[in-house]
Amino acid sequence: MEWWLLSILCLTGLILIFLEVFIPSGGVLAIAALLCIAYSIWELHLQGETTLAIVCAVLTAAWIALLFRFWLNRVGLKADLGNADSVGDDVRNSREMVGERGLVMSDLRPAGIALIAGKRLDVVALQGYINKGDSVVVIQSDGNRIVVKKAESEESES
Repeated sequence: MEWWLLSILCLTGLILIFLEVFIPSGGVLAIAALLCIAYSIWELHLQGETTLAIVCAVLTAAWIALLFRFWLNRVGLKADLGNADSVGDDVRNSREMVGERGLVMSDLRPAGIALIAGKRLDVVALQGYINKGDSVVVIQSDGNRIVVKKAESEESES
């Protein structure tokens, strides 16, 4: 093969690598590219065109590094979460429920479901077992864990 055909084969491999970044081929384009480039460099070396083989190899390495950097910038995570509030709306709302009364929808042994402020919530009883239908009061909320205790008659008056 002529040296210029081998150079075109090397450039074809570089184009295939470029396409691999944008076209999902399951690695078929990348394998074809590497075969084209490796064959062209090997044949150039065997034909005595060592300088051209080295240029192809260096150009290939630079091209792969450039595309990899482009890919990282395009796909990489750029979001800065340094000042983000890690508390969601559901956790904020549950903190505001402390002191709210509710109705137990399923037996709390000690976890279950209660209807509080019109919402079905997963809750945990502070102590022991609370029967379905009993009235409860939210006493604590840590993250997504809502702790309730059985409401007493004194609390219903206040």
